[in-house]
Amino acid sequence: MWVLRETVEASRGAPAPDAAASEYLMALGYNNDEGLLAILDNDRQDELLAGWRAYRKAMDTTDPPPARLDFAGLTVGPVDDDQAEVTTDVSATWWHTEGRAQFYKSEAHTWRFKTREDNGWQVVAVQAPVWCGGYVRLDACEQG
Repeated sequence: MWVLRETVEASRGAPAPDAAASEYLMALGYNNDEGLLAILDNDRQDELLAGWRAYRKAMDTTDPPPARLDFAGLTVGPVDDDQAEVTTDVSATWWHTEGRAQFYKSEAHTWRFKTREDNGWQVVAVQAPVWCGGYVRLDACEQG
């Protein structure tokens, strides 16, 4: 019964293309993949989850890793054949509390999501800027 319920829930998707992209970015920013499968394309879940984990791993190479990703104003392109592209500018925020609260925010970079509607909107592909050499200097990433 549990496997059937998890399989059904995994294919629900989001109510709109921008909601699917937002959920993906929030999961990435807060390093929490719980519920992520629901918004990943059913046919490409393994590939998309591996890409999400690889990006999160790159984020974790900075010391400290960012506290979150910030984005607003997700733009949804025209819906054509139950598909839509979503774009948004994303920046990373780091918090330091060594004696006093300080924060640093990166430049914003554009992310592109391809989504499709299949009993809910799901992410089909993600085009993200590189982390090391994009959001942070290449030498700020631990090599290893």
